[in-house]
Amino acid sequence: LINRGVLDAPFTYIPSTAKVGDCFKFAPEEGIIAPGGIQLIQISFNATVSGRFEEEFQFSVAGSPIPAILMIRGHVVGPTLHFDTHELNFGDISFGFPYTKTCRLTNTSLASLTFKLRMSDDGTQPAVSCFEQILNSSDPSWRKGIHFYVEPREFIMNPSQGTILSQGHQDIEVTLCSNTVIDFHRKMLVDVEGVEKGVASLVISARCLVPELKAYPHVLCYDECYLQVPYEKKLFISNTTDHPGCYGLIPQNHKEDAPVLYSSPKPCGIIQPHSTVEVPIVIKVQTLGEHRTHVL
Repeated sequence: LINRGVLDAPFTYIPSTAKVGDCFKFAPEEGIIAPGGIQLIQISFNATVSGRFEEEFQFSVAGSPIPAILMIRGHVVGPTLHFDTHELNFGDISFGFPYTKTCRLTNTSLASLTFKLRMSDDGTQPAVSCFEQILNSSDPSWRKGIHFYVEPREFIMNPSQGTILSQGHQDIEVTLCSNTVIDFHRKMLVDVEGVEKGVASLVISARCLVPELKAYPHVLCYDECYLQVPYEKKLFISNTTDHPGCYGLIPQNHKEDAPVLYSSPKPCGIIQPHSTVEVPIVIKVQTLGEHRTHVL
């Protein structure tokens, strides 16, 4: 503001009722300018709407019927973020096995953007991987399956948030560990801090299945055994599918009257596609006679 008069000029900013008036801040909003003097005004703009605008801003001057008018024009553009693909297709995946794919998020805006990733519908309790499950052969999930009070969080994004410079990009790893035997068709959404939610999205698809494992022989014959002496034979479990699987020997309910007690030094493990594992089965006979028991 310049005072071209010969008297002091007290001025005051008149709050604007225009469309984007609330987006502008002027400092200082009032003061006195000496004759021939200049007052620098700092203007701050924080856009809340997009599109072109042209607004007048006024400063009243004491003793003057005409305010000082400042015209401000501009064009507010939204954030422009793009993924390098429309879909991440994991294809067929095994229950409880984590799978990872990578995508790239690019910022084509003229300013840096702080983003946060989220799934369109994802739970809060982390999914259970097969690698966690096989650490505990007595976990009830071997017998009853994995149950959640709420939907499991089956997707992990790394990084899930961050800042991308103008014209920059960020590579993102998406890991899916399914605890539900379903076909997935979900969206990964991008929110921009302080601007807008869901400015970009990426479809994630997959089909979760449980590979069929086969155990043989169906009968393990230990022949004659002495009481309380451990005897070992091999049980074979094969995976003829194209997908990895895991097995678990359900612990025996150790009742005092059980005629045969069984155990294994390898009670659970991973079986890769088109492979076979040996599972030692150790028994101890508790009573005399001929006995049969089921290994689960």
